[in-house]
This record gives sequence, C-alpha cells and structure tokens, in this order.
Amino acid sequence: MKKNLPNKYLLLVDLFCILISFLLSMWVRFGEITDIWLNTKIYGSALIIILLLYIVIYYIYDTYSKLFKRGFLEEMFILLKINCALAVSLTAVMFLFQEGGSYSRLFFFCFFILNILITYITRQYYKVLLLAVYKKSSSSHKIMIITTSDQVKKVIAKFMNENEWEYQITYLTILDISMIGQRIEGIEVKADIHNMFDVARLEVLDGAFIHIPNDNTLSINLEEIVQQFQTMGITVDISINTFGLKINEKVVREMSGYNVLTFSTRIFNESQMLFKRILDIIGGLIGCILTIILTLFIAPVIYIESPGPIFFSQIRIGKNGRRFRIYKFRSMYMDAEERLAELMAHNEMNGLMFKMKNDPRITKVGKLLRKTSLDEFPQFFNILKGDMSLVGTRPPTEKEFLQYEGRHKRRLALKAGLTGLWQVSGRSDINDFEDVVRLDLEYIDNWSILMDIKILIKTIGVVVFGRGAK
Repeated sequence: MKKNLPNKYLLLVDLFCILISFLLSMWVRFGEITDIWLNTKIYGSALIIILLLYIVIYYIYDTYSKLFKRGFLEEMFILLKINCALAVSLTAVMFLFQEGGSYSRLFFFCFFILNILITYITRQYYKVLLLAVYKKSSSSHKIMIITTSDQVKKVIAKFMNENEWEYQITYLTILDISMIGQRIEGIEVKADIHNMFDVARLEVLDGAFIHIPNDNTLSINLEEIVQQFQTMGITVDISINTFGLKINEKVVREMSGYNVLTFSTRIFNESQMLFKRILDIIGGLIGCILTIILTLFIAPVIYIESPGPIFFSQIRIGKNGRRFRIYKFRSMYMDAEERLAELMAHNEMNGLMFKMKNDPRITKVGKLLRKTSLDEFPQFFNILKGDMSLVGTRPPTEKEFLQYEGRHKRRLALKAGLTGLWQVSGRSDINDFEDVVRLDLEYIDNWSILMDIKILIKTIGVVVFGRGAK
C-alpha cells in the first residue's frame, strides 16, 4: 500500500514552498536575490536552519493527519500554528547564537506572510491533485466492495466521506441478492456471490474490501473467499471479526474509518517499493537515451529487409490486470500476427504461451536483435512511463490473459519487467507455462531490492553471452 507516500510528498511540497517564499522575500526586501545571496552567507545559513526546524515541527505537529478531511479554515489554522512555532523556534536559535541583529526584521515578516499564503494555496492544489486526478488515474488502487444490499450505500458513503486519496471503488459485489448491471451511487454492481471470482480474474483489480455485519446470516465460507482472492494476488481487507482465520501475511490497519484486517500473499514495504521506482526512473532515462542512439543504426536495417514500421507495439497485461501498450524493435515480418494461427500446431510450449525455435515469421535482422536482446530496448519507455519495471514478471498478451485460471493472475501482483527471474533462468530451456508461473511467483514471494540487483547483474551476463535468449 502507498498510505504514507502523501505524507512524505507533502513535506517536500512544504519545503519547496518555504524556498519560494524565502527567495520572494529577498526580492521584496532587497530588490534582488543573486547579489545578496552571493555576498553574504547569513541568509543562506538562515534558510538551512529554517528547513531543518520545519522538518522537526512538521512531524511534531503531525500536519498530515486528517489532511483530506480538513476544510479551508482548518487548514489555515494549522498553517498559522506551525508557522508561529517556526518563528518562535527560529527566534530562539538566533538568540542562542546572538545573530538576531544580522537579519532584516522586514525580511522575516515578509517571509512568514508569504509562506503561509503560498503553502496554503499549494496544499489545496495538492489535495485536489490526489483526490481528483490521481484517484481516477490508472495508477490508483482499484478496489471491489463486497457487501450486502442493505449495507452497500452505507459503506460507499463512508468511503466518500473519508476522502481517501488512493482508493478508487471500481466495482461492487452484492452477496445476498443479484443486482448485476445496476448502479449504486454511480458505481456499477459487477458481480454477485456466484461470479465475483471470474470478474476479479478478468478486470483490473488491486484489492477487495469485504464488509459483512456481525449479525448477518449469509452462509459463506469467508476463509475460502480470502484464499481465492489471494490465489489471484489480490489484497483483501475485511471489516468484520476475523478471529480464527489461519492465513499468513495479515496486518491490522484503518481503512476509510473501518478497522480492517488486511490479508495478502505478500505485503510489500513502501520504502522499498519507492526505491524500486527510483531505480526504474534512473534506469529508464539511461535506457531511453541508449534506445534513441540504437534506433539510428537499427531502423534502417529493419526497414531494408522488411519495409514497414520500425517499432512493434502490442497490448499486454500488467500489474493486476492493467492493459498497456508494449514497445519493441520489430523483429518479424508485417503479417506475423495473421500467420500465428497456422503455426500453433508447431508450438513447443505447453500451456498458455507460444514458442517456436525456428519461427518463419522472424526476419534475419530480427534473429540477431532477439539473440542480443536489442529488440527489448524500446521497453525502457514503458519503464519510464511506469507501465513496467526494470525487473518483474513476464507481461502476457491479452489472449493469454483471458485464458488464465484464477491462480495464474497472482503472477501479475507486481509490475511486468524488462527482465526477471524467468529470463535469467534459461528461458530458451523452459517449455512449460507452469514453470514460467512458478518462477514468477518465486520472484514475487521472495522479492527484495537486493534480488532485483542480482537479477540485473545476471541479465547483463545473459545478454553478453546470449544464454537463454529468444
């Protein structure tokens, strides 16, 4: 979950507002910024002290708490309080070091007035961005609410009132009666007790929130429901008494005003996931630059042998069922997709994948590109965009995905990767789809930053020596 990310980002936003307020105050007081900044160190030192003091005050006052519930006046009161605390702390530091006479009082007056106003306006936009933009984006946490017909409106209302920034209710499941096709508070009822697992398997879904009143007489096996969702890699939150359920990886937390017990096959550490994304951005930037350079040399030879688009794109399935368009250098003839059906009889792979050693659809240039893995380089754009990661699981095609059993979907619990455990485990020697699934699940169950680094190092060996390449 990303529960604490807005807290960290809000601190960065506030620190940025302090910097802007500080520079504007210098311009208001002195009519310039650069000369004052360059000719004296005292204002630079003051800025560093202010930033450090604010970080301490930010966590002491817990200004993030109930951020999305606060109204306009409450937010202004909070900012007045923390800026007063900052002013008092700064005065105490100046008195301690006897530096008060070195600074302009008008400068600090302008600074605190501007900082309150700029931070106030920026925080309002920050909340709008998370609630109105991020919440509706493909990256937000998509959940299905599973409850009864007499509780559903109450649950939706509570979610809406809590203004949770990261959850988007995409579907409803009503357990006691069939209401499929109806809309409740603008949200579609997509499933009932009979087809909810089929919906979860085929739709974009990150989590399921189950709310059943304690006095409910429904005859359901709650443990079986949780295990079915876990088999698909979907996180489950339950707001009812769950004592007695013998399921690993569970944590108690608050969710939209409910005390819930969260079940998951793997609960990932937020800090590690953030670091993974930072690595993806750095790797994605470097990879995109290399891809642009490679395109200058690869594009002409692709076109000369087989006139047509230089890049191949295809809809693939990413994290928890998200569709995205993957990019590669084209390594096949233009009619490759149409010829696939006639080659299925020569499929050397058992299960929901196609592999053929001497695939006649691959061009001569394509064989070289695949052997050296150069055809994969355009995927760095997918990584930079956030659809993929440097290391992850293999992204299936849409046709493969639609044939998945529920247990297969758990291999999509992390983002698809440019490389992964399957790729560095001799992918040319793997002839069974279930072995691919096993390796992907092994990666998910044992994932760590160190594991990603080891796989990246092994990938370099695979690419250099050609072992296991397509």
